[in-house]
Amino acid sequence: MTDLSEAPGDAARRRLTLLLRAAITRGDHPERLPTDDELAATYDVPRAVVRDALSALSDVGILTRTRGMGTLPVDNRPASFNLLSMQTEPGVPTYTLHPRVIDIATVPTPRMVAARLPTAGAEVLRVEYLSVPDDQVDAVSTGFFVLPKAEPLRTAAFGDNVYTFLAAAGLAVSATDFVIGAIAAGDSLALRLRSRASSAVLFLEQTIHDEEGDPLGFSVVAMRGDRLAVFSHAHG
Repeated sequence: MTDLSEAPGDAARRRLTLLLRAAITRGDHPERLPTDDELAATYDVPRAVVRDALSALSDVGILTRTRGMGTLPVDNRPASFNLLSMQTEPGVPTYTLHPRVIDIATVPTPRMVAARLPTAGAEVLRVEYLSVPDDQVDAVSTGFFVLPKAEPLRTAAFGDNVYTFLAAAGLAVSATDFVIGAIAAGDSLALRLRSRASSAVLFLEQTIHDEEGDPLGFSVVAMRGDRLAVFSHAHG
């Protein structure tokens, strides 16, 4: 049987690293983190554990540590979008991902896309866009839409997100499905996202259904994990 045990010191470093990362990305320390001694007291861990956790966060660009200035968060707090509102709230979701369209074209229907869009013919409308807040690329989305129904998308104003885009084309959405995971960026995707090839990327598959419940569009989306976060809140 595989040994799944973890040394107490390793567990303490892991917990503190994740807790501090969450605190920084949520903006709990907008200007400066507490001192190492203060963090050690707050989280009830040895000072050496604090140093290791801060060093790990520095290595991935979450913060900087400068003698005489202290520990400072890097200004790359992720933008958030509400996954729940995109799936269940009536109307058009109002979040913005600062989209920049880079391609709209009719293309042969890829086999994988045909399996997700059973009503698609030999060709689909491909729409590709970047999310570019603050002149930094956060995400790249490649969507495929059923023709001829999606034909109005060619001239529609994109707006803030794919839902405003569909609404501008007179296309209603009844439901969306998501598959969310994580992948390594790899060379080509890292080049597009301006990130390291070894960095983790949030990967989404999204299927959008029209007002009759038929699949209208299928998209693959790659998001920089250090630039974007998904928020969801459900009521019981």
